[in-house]
Amino acid sequence: MSVGGVFIEIGLVPNSEAIKGLTTPNHLGEVEVNCANETGVPGLFAGGDVTNVPEKQIVVAAREGAKAALQAHRYLQRLK
Repeated sequence: MSVGGVFIEIGLVPNSEAIKGLTTPNHLGEVEVNCANETGVPGLFAGGDVTNVPEKQIVVAAREGAKAALQAHRYLQRLK
C-alpha cells in the first residue's frame, strides 16, 4: 500500500481520574471547559487532551495547558 503520510495516535480515552469527585466528566470521559479553560467548579481549570476541546493534537494540548495555567494565575490574582 502506498501512502503519503502516517499519523500515530496514542490513547483515545482521556485520563480524567485526577478530577474524580471534583467535577463530572462528560460521556466521553472528558472534562468540560469553556473558552477560558474554566470547569463548572470555581478555581478548577483544565487543559489538554483531557478536555472537551475537539482537536486532540499535541500542539493544541500544549496551547490549552498554557491557557489554563494563565487563567488559573489570573483567578488567584483576583483572590488577593
